[in-house]
Amino acid sequence: MSKGLWYMAHPYTAKDANGNFVPEAEEANFNLANHRAAEMMKRGYNVYSPISHTHPIHRACPEFLKNHEHEMWYGLDVELMERCNFDGIILAPGWEQSKGCMGEMKWMDKQGKVIHKYENLLKEPVVYGCP
Repeated sequence: MSKGLWYMAHPYTAKDANGNFVPEAEEANFNLANHRAAEMMKRGYNVYSPISHTHPIHRACPEFLKNHEHEMWYGLDVELMERCNFDGIILAPGWEQSKGCMGEMKWMDKQGKVIHKYENLLKEPVVYGCP
């Protein structure tokens, strides 16, 4: 049973103490975002996870990597939020320290959308595969 269409805000960008991007940490965040999106889907939430969609494209393009392109992805995320009728947003752990997640949450809040925290939804039963 579907619980609607949900936008999953997940931290992605990682920098070291000197402000340099850390691709290995972004790869880890990508894998974590995929795992967490799957956990929500097992509970009946149709999830759009922008990290899951954009990371492979980002990593496949040498120009994006060389230029540390992140702003373009924020633009795509905003356009999707504006065009899609999301029921709300699911905030992954660490969202408070993420500029992107904070912006996504504020945008959804202004639209009057439901805001859930990932860890609270984990308490819901798994419905995937149930009759």
